[in-house]
Amino acid sequence: MLKTLLLTLTLTVLPAASAASVTLRAGQTATVSDTKITLLRFTDSRCPEKAICVMAGSVRASVFVVKGKSARLYTVYLPGVPVQTAAGMVVLRAATRLDNGSAQRLTFVVEK
Repeated sequence: MLKTLLLTLTLTVLPAASAASVTLRAGQTATVSDTKITLLRFTDSRCPEKAICVMAGSVRASVFVVKGKSARLYTVYLPGVPVQTAAGMVVLRAATRLDNGSAQRLTFVVEK
């Protein structure tokens, strides 16, 4: 009974988290709430499709986050490991694989 009461109190006190998804190319900026997120550059060392590789590789992205007077550079990796920023938790969720020469895009999830 006490566990149920504590769980109910915890659920009613904690605010619901909100999340936004943004997809960017290198050099693009997106605004999430009152925060600007810029994808400066990235490296993609993942194994090409239909290739046999010793390591799977990863994607490493440098993002610049500006909120008010606060500005900071962060490094985010895929597979997505959450990084605490001024915008909230930022996770790199996906990176497109383009073979046709067009610009690669990265998708981030920002959770407040």
